[in-house]
Amino acid sequence: MRYFIVLILCIVPSLALQKDEVIQKALELEIYKQKQWLDLLHFDGKESEIDSPEFFYAKNGKKDPKAELIATIEAFYQSVDSIIVPEDFIERVSKSNALLDAAITSLPRRSSSPEDYHGICRFRARFFYLDSLLHFEGLPRLECLEFKAMFAYVNPKSATIIFPSAHINSPASMFGHTFLLLNSGFNSRLLSFAINYQASADPNVENGFAFAFKGLLGMYDGRFSILPYYEKIKEYRDVENRDIWEFDLNLSYEEVLQMYRHIWELGDAWSWYYFFDENCSYNILWLLEVARPSLSLRKKFIYQVNPPETLFVMRDAGLITKETYRPSRRAKLLAYESDMSFSDVRKAKKIAKGKLSAQSVADDENLALHQKQYILESSIEMSEYWYAKGKLEREDYTQIIHESASVRSKLGASEAVDIPTPNSPLMGNRGLRVSPMYFANADSGGITQQGLGLDFRLAYHDITDNDRGYLTGAQIEFLRILGYTGVDSQNQMRAHIHQATILSLASFGMVSKFFTPFSYRLDTGFSRQFLHDNLRYYLALGGGLSTRIGQYSYVYYLLEPTLYFDKHNQGRFLLSNAFGVVLGNDGALKLALEYKLRAYSSRDLGHYVSATGSINLRPNLGLFLTLESNLLPQPYISRYGIQSGFRVYF
Repeated sequence: MRYFIVLILCIVPSLALQKDEVIQKALELEIYKQKQWLDLLHFDGKESEIDSPEFFYAKNGKKDPKAELIATIEAFYQSVDSIIVPEDFIERVSKSNALLDAAITSLPRRSSSPEDYHGICRFRARFFYLDSLLHFEGLPRLECLEFKAMFAYVNPKSATIIFPSAHINSPASMFGHTFLLLNSGFNSRLLSFAINYQASADPNVENGFAFAFKGLLGMYDGRFSILPYYEKIKEYRDVENRDIWEFDLNLSYEEVLQMYRHIWELGDAWSWYYFFDENCSYNILWLLEVARPSLSLRKKFIYQVNPPETLFVMRDAGLITKETYRPSRRAKLLAYESDMSFSDVRKAKKIAKGKLSAQSVADDENLALHQKQYILESSIEMSEYWYAKGKLEREDYTQIIHESASVRSKLGASEAVDIPTPNSPLMGNRGLRVSPMYFANADSGGITQQGLGLDFRLAYHDITDNDRGYLTGAQIEFLRILGYTGVDSQNQMRAHIHQATILSLASFGMVSKFFTPFSYRLDTGFSRQFLHDNLRYYLALGGGLSTRIGQYSYVYYLLEPTLYFDKHNQGRFLLSNAFGVVLGNDGALKLALEYKLRAYSSRDLGHYVSATGSINLRPNLGLFLTLESNLLPQPYISRYGIQSGFRVYF
């Protein structure tokens, strides 16, 4: 016993000496200044973007990477016997395991053992990086069983960026979304695991407008989660009717491993979620930079980060090697309806709801074989869609699907429906738009002002822009200012702001044989397009319908109540009936026309007409011409305008 005590007394100072020597070496190497270390801490500027205290060992680790480096090394040398697992962590692990048990999943359970809570097991990416430089000796020998079990289960081999396209009926999802897929050794990619960063908002409680508003102000915390890819496909492609694009990345196996280690140590971390910058796409960039430290993807963004823009940055960095398109259920049904009559679609919808038997269609001698096949196939797709939306009870859904599939199986093979592949998001233009132009304003007395103007838009896309790579009928603009400087009718040089849009959202979901979505538009800012030629605040919110008149063209109608302030700053209401037509093609041409019948009162009617034609010369360069006519009731003066120039996208 005496010799054992002497041995312990000799070992403890030796370990302390080793630790101090390692810390001294780390400081001499100035690891705390290295990009790899700062990336692991998510340091951007003066502090880390991780907001959960549990992510840091040092008391001021969020703002001091040097202190966090020292504290991390000390934590690595800490004995397992001295580890005290916090009670709130034990409770969190217990709740997580209870949810996994209830879901009856084979996903490995969490552990709250002192060994798995040790720094070496919790912060695997930090340990791997520091050990490559410092070559640790004398550390506690740990199995890290929880990490090993999860690593074996996920089995990451390569990485893919997943881009669910914009959601036409959700303002919060009009930018689209990005998440990471860790491809495993399974034959099917669907069995691989998706790494998703999202705000902690309950979709069953929060509507899209509330989510967008709170997200702008950072009122949610954001966290990473891991789910089977087929679950995410079910959410985005089948329930929300969003096409999915897959972009394979050229990360090496070692880079994927380091990225996974970092994902592991972010499992319990959270950050404040901001809709325009610290969002889903931005946080995926952190993972890529940890995987490959030579990347500087985040520095490409200054004021906002949106999913399509991150795809452009990844492409420009040479990360993307291959792209794959997965059509949504909506895209599949639209492909069916292009070969189906209204009568056939009605039959399919009735079968999908259980109001018509599948056998009656199979027995109908007035229907050709291919009609019967398409009716039954599309009815199955529609039943699955309604069930996913909660519009069919499970028992009814099971019975309908079983009958439809059974009857369909007896009709033989059909010609596969042709689902057209849309243009890749990588073919779209950038979000920031600057438009230098010539302008001229006039009224019934002639030209009142002409000269040079500038139209500046911070983000992101409107219906007059080229739709290539974007969702047709979707618009979201944030902070757009249109200003002029020129000579007026008295030869005086004047400058004024013609319009300042704070936010403009539009969703023209086209009515089809299978779908009848609601179209809406929200527009708020400052404009001169009312009774007086003064810049006044307005808020317009309208709803209506739109329908497709070609693959890239559509018409719409909106009933649009509008609040505006007159020259005396008194609030006024008008009611607009807006009729529009948007004509486009698969190339670069676009023409958007809109007529508004404005009722300022029951007797005072105005007419507002706008027409914008544009042509893209290159993906991020185009020409445009806009004509405006604001015909006002007497005694107000009607006004006209013309704008013509370039559109440059950044």
